[in-house]
Amino acid sequence: MKSCVIISGHSRGLGRALTELYLRQGRKVIGLSRKGWEDSPEKLVEYSIDFTDPEALSVLLRSAFWQNNLSDIDELILINNAGTVEPTALAGLQDSEAIIHAININVTAPILLTNAVIAMATQATDIRIAHISSGAGRHAISGWSVYGATKAALDQHAAVIATEQHKHIRIASIAPGVVDTDMQQNIRAADAKLFPDVQNFINMKANNKLQGTTDTAQSIATMIAAAEYGQVVKRDVRE
Repeated sequence: MKSCVIISGHSRGLGRALTELYLRQGRKVIGLSRKGWEDSPEKLVEYSIDFTDPEALSVLLRSAFWQNNLSDIDELILINNAGTVEPTALAGLQDSEAIIHAININVTAPILLTNAVIAMATQATDIRIAHISSGAGRHAISGWSVYGATKAALDQHAAVIATEQHKHIRIASIAPGVVDTDMQQNIRAADAKLFPDVQNFINMKANNKLQGTTDTAQSIATMIAAAEYGQVVKRDVRE
């Protein structure tokens, strides 16, 4: 039985930890990021992609690379992990280009990838899709109107896909908690005038309240592997 895992944003942070986990399981992983690994193992197939550019992603999904690597797959996991927290600023102070980039990375790319994977359902007999969401999409946080809106969009997208009851498709939108990544470092560096909640994130780091990438990746992978995966769409690793 041929299986494959597709992970967007696989080169660092949580995406890197997920990639390492599935490689340890002996799985073939297709990693989609702007930058690849310095020494990628044989079972890691990398494709350089800028998710701010939807046309570039559309080209990938029509390419021989996509077809050749995903043909004759029985089991497939798609983890839509790539994301950006920018613009971290109050409404009215946000950069227009940063807003467009955030929507393309956080919403357009996952929807395009999910649509392409579901189109393969006639070949695969078990397709599991995970959107990496955020508590910011479920609770209002000042300065994160764009980030929160894009993550809420992922929750709703997963919920609608689930109601469509596609054969062999299971999907959920998973909030990973506050994970100790480069993104968190950037959040802590934000200007308090633009992001009023910055001190809360500084305090979490100081008080060792951040989750590790390895443990979080394991929690997500365990969720995805469970027999009941997809029965509940909106998930959180801290549940």
